[in-house]
Amino acid sequence: MIQISISEVQMTVTNIAGITSLLAFWAFVLGNISKWKIKIYQGAEILILIGFICLTAGIIIRGFEADRFPLANLYESTLWFAWAILGGYLLLVRQFGQNQLGWLASLLSTMFFLYGSWLPGNQQTITPLVPALVSYWRQIHVPPLIISYALFCLSGLASLLQLWYAGRLRSLALAAITITLAIGAICLGTYTSIDTAWLQLLFVGSSLVGMFLSWKSLPKIAPARVNTQKAEIYDEISRKSISIALPLLTFGVITGGLWANHAWGTYWSWDPKESMALVTWLSYAAYIHLRIHHELSAERLSIVSIIGLILTLLTYLGFNSLGFGGLHSYGRFK
Repeated sequence: MIQISISEVQMTVTNIAGITSLLAFWAFVLGNISKWKIKIYQGAEILILIGFICLTAGIIIRGFEADRFPLANLYESTLWFAWAILGGYLLLVRQFGQNQLGWLASLLSTMFFLYGSWLPGNQQTITPLVPALVSYWRQIHVPPLIISYALFCLSGLASLLQLWYAGRLRSLALAAITITLAIGAICLGTYTSIDTAWLQLLFVGSSLVGMFLSWKSLPKIAPARVNTQKAEIYDEISRKSISIALPLLTFGVITGGLWANHAWGTYWSWDPKESMALVTWLSYAAYIHLRIHHELSAERLSIVSIIGLILTLLTYLGFNSLGFGGLHSYGRFK
């Protein structure tokens, strides 16, 4: 009789979630060029739902296998991130009924499945917790942060679509290139031995130059591409995502201070990663302020949201992969 271990079950349902995310991406892409787009979109959303359910089961099973809350290393955080991306999309598509966000959301979740699966074995294997993580604060502090990061990324993706439907194609292209270079720097820092000083320069330099050029290119409009109604919808999706994520990030920063005081005897130590979390919080607080006071157009707010996405990537993964160090260095994987 064939016996299947709990580890194999967990890996199987997690792999199913990753495969369905990839299939959903190609289904959404196919839907854009097919005359049966409505049915294909419906099928893609079913795939995302299946992936979300399987990933939920995988995370729960991993918790039982590890006999602890299943969020203690980078691999597990990528599972939570992908889970929040899929769940956030399902929540938003039900409310707004827009499918173009689906191919970006499924692509991003697939990328994080691959990112996690390519991590070193010591990140994927269940091992005893390092002393800094042996605390009830871990399950209070970390999940809201990871979920907020995922929702911020969804907001940034929606902002890319807002620029598309607003006809700001040049600005969109520059923003997309900037995000790609930032992700490329993180991946190179994760899987190669390139000097981190060069990778820091690539991330920071490309982000500053790219987003500046994207901002300056906003006046250039392609009138044939403008769809005001859809641009407004994706602007609202971006706002909605941030309005949910910012309180979660706020809660995460506050509980992080409480945990730091419990573990290290100080609420705030200006550690690079916690300082970057504060910068990210300030960027989205600025977004909310500018939106409430109507000080920027929807297109410029989209650029602010995309800048926030880049800061989120730096906070979440950049400080591990780009060698900035700090008290959170137990999260490093090289």
